[in-house]
Amino acid sequence: MFSGGMNGGHDDVLKASPTSPEQTSKLIEEIKSRGRAAFGQGNYPLAEVLYSKGIELDPHAILYSNRALARMNLGKLDESIDDSKSSISLDPNYVKGHWRLAQALIAKRNYSEALQAFEKAVKIEPENKAIKKELEKCKAKAEQSAMFEDGPPPISPVKAKKEKSISKSTKTTTSKSVKSSAGSSSSKPPSAPSTEEEKDASDFNKSDHVRGYKLNKDGKKTSFFNNDLSDEAKALIGDIAPKKISSAMDAATPAMQKAEDGVSVWNSAGTWEEKDVSKWAIDSFQNCISNINLSLPCGSITGSEVTLNESSASVATVRGKRRYLFEFNCTVPFEAEVDGEEVKGNANFVDIAPDCDGEYECQIEWEGNIGNAIRMKANKHIRDGKFKNEVEDRVAAWVESFKSKYK
Repeated sequence: MFSGGMNGGHDDVLKASPTSPEQTSKLIEEIKSRGRAAFGQGNYPLAEVLYSKGIELDPHAILYSNRALARMNLGKLDESIDDSKSSISLDPNYVKGHWRLAQALIAKRNYSEALQAFEKAVKIEPENKAIKKELEKCKAKAEQSAMFEDGPPPISPVKAKKEKSISKSTKTTTSKSVKSSAGSSSSKPPSAPSTEEEKDASDFNKSDHVRGYKLNKDGKKTSFFNNDLSDEAKALIGDIAPKKISSAMDAATPAMQKAEDGVSVWNSAGTWEEKDVSKWAIDSFQNCISNINLSLPCGSITGSEVTLNESSASVATVRGKRRYLFEFNCTVPFEAEVDGEEVKGNANFVDIAPDCDGEYECQIEWEGNIGNAIRMKANKHIRDGKFKNEVEDRVAAWVESFKSKYK
């Protein structure tokens, strides 16, 4: 079905037919690894083919989500949307499925449905800052799109009637002014107002309400927004004048109490307060994960100094309870000896966060040309075995030190 030239030497997995669940599981992991590598190199057609093979073997949410992203980059937006929906149907709580669906819908400029997809993702992970940021971007695009697509708002019948009346009044006034200037000087002058009420009416004509004026109780003209409070309204509002604090100690007491609770004075309700501790977290995390040395039955693995990308950490106080938030994207360079052969590469842990439940996806980038046989053996110990477990154990130890430092 697939030729070796078209698929870049991946026929060993594309044409494989596993005969047991264990073989199927190992083959799918290898397909996922190669799919990520193809995607990283920008080879989206190959990534699509690899993920399709994985779905054929055992369809699940991650594979559909990955193929949706590959198809999106190929411009196959409808197919990408179908894959995203398949991912969500298999696992409704899989955030990346909703994210992929929203991305594909945005590419089709269907912002209303994209907003719904992002909102579902936020409900699943309300503390995910990246999703919230994309949600705000989508809202802005939706508003901008509506601004250009929609015409001017329709004029209501009441407003149309008012505008017609004002236009007619303006024409009548202009006509009377012309007739007055053309008349003889012997015409009678207008009579003075007979009462005080008529005088007020002459000062406040029909068009003044358009300019924002009104008459007070005492008959004076004032701004429309000037509001005289009634006695009943004043009684309801009460005394709102500023009051002097009796002593410096009275003012200092609440602040001292809040400081002891770990909540700022301004946040007296304790609803939400967040403190950035990224600098300490990054330094301590690097020290904790670096310099791994492991022995294997068939060799050894050594991990050197860790590199962190786009990482942050903070401590939040929510309703009086502490929450420890962190997001790390780290690369662990390694050297390994497996069955007498030496291999090198980088182990990428792209998403280390509290919602991963202590299990972190590991992606391997190999240096140089490595045969499939030795690569699969090395992956057994590095990506899927002892090396990955050691990193996860060290992350768990770091989390405990994080909680201990910021109790």
